[in-house]
Formats: sequence, structure tokens, C-alpha cells
Amino acid sequence: MKPVILIAPDDGFNPMFQAPHTIISGNYTKCVLEAGGIPLVAFDVNCAAEYASMADGLLLTGGASDIHAGNYGEIYKDGMMGPKHPLNELRDDMDFTLLRAFMAAGKPVLGIGRGLQIVNVAQGGSLYMDLLQMTGQDHEEKNHAILAEPDSFVSGYGAGEEVVSRHHQGIKELGRDLRVCAKSPDGLVEAIEHTALPVFAVQWHPEQSRTAADNKLFQRLVTLCKGGDR
Repeated sequence: MKPVILIAPDDGFNPMFQAPHTIISGNYTKCVLEAGGIPLVAFDVNCAAEYASMADGLLLTGGASDIHAGNYGEIYKDGMMGPKHPLNELRDDMDFTLLRAFMAAGKPVLGIGRGLQIVNVAQGGSLYMDLLQMTGQDHEEKNHAILAEPDSFVSGYGAGEEVVSRHHQGIKELGRDLRVCAKSPDGLVEAIEHTALPVFAVQWHPEQSRTAADNKLFQRLVTLCKGGDR
């Protein structure tokens, strides 16, 4: 049977019905399907234990909302959030709870964009709340190349190959039991993996560019779910 991949969605609001909605990009489900998995969307954080029991792996997706700085022991400074990057503590709760449930079960996890930041913070790491203001680095609208470690899961990205970069936050201090697998040319951490568990993540958006190297990330998740080698 094909592995079931649980996908953590984003939250939205339908003004017509004045009701919250669950939002998921079709690119994520398509990538999982084409990699040989069966996509399943998570709807309720209260079912985290059941999701971790029934699904073979977890995909933590990207999103515009910032992770609440209290999760890594800091508070927001004036002007570092803004209307483009609202807080969403309900989503924080969903993502952190699902990640911890799947890690406790020893099941594979792939984090994308915001998902990489969730993995890092869950492991005690911290974030730059606003890259441009705090470091001068602009990764919100400019695609860029990555410098991958030769023995890492992203070593298939060729020299000069650009990734889709759409984020205004990034890893500041690396979390425990994580190793850096790639950086951007300006030195920002772009890919990480757990040193003991099948948990790996990228800061860019492979579901958007869909290159051969991008597709291999989803294939790796499915392979790990089948019990394949890391």
C-alpha cells in the first residue's frame, strides 16, 4: 500500500459564511501523489495522536504567518510583523503538536518554508524575526542558489540552480540535534536535518519550482515512509 502523508494546512476565513476555513495548496498534494504517497489533510489538532498513528509521514507546509516569538523565548519588536505576516497561534499549536507526535513515533517529517522554522524552534532553536531589518538579507521575493553539503540530502541541487525563496524570517540559532545541510550564498541556513530521526526540512519552496532536485525531496519522504534508507 502507498504511504499516507499527513499534510499540515494553513488557516483562512470565508467572509461569505463568516467561518474559518482550512487552506491547502494543490501543489503539495500533487507533489505527494507524484512521489507515490497518498495525501491526507490534518483538520483538528485534537486528533494529533490519531493522525500520528494512522499516517506514515508528515509534511509541514509553508505559510505567511509568523511563528509566535514566545515559542523561542523572545518578544516581537515594533514593526517586525506587519499585515503581511500575522501571528497565528492556532496554526503554531497544530504544527508543533503534529511535529512532536510524529517525532515521538519515529516517523518521517519533511518541513517546507515555515515548516523548517517549526522544526528548528521545536528543537530549541531561534529565528530572525525579520531578516531584512535584523540582517539586511532579503529573501522574501528573490530566488537564489544554495550551497549544499556534499553528503547531504540536498546534494543533488546543481551549482547555479536557483530555489524559490519566499520568507522574511530565518534560522538564527540552530536547534539541538540538528545539522545544517545547505546555506544561501549570503550565509543563511536553508536546509537542516535531525541527526538521529528521519526529520528534514528546507527553507525554500520545492512545491513551486518542481525541478528534478525538488521532486526528490518528496520522493525521499515517501521512501523513508516505506522504511527506506535516510
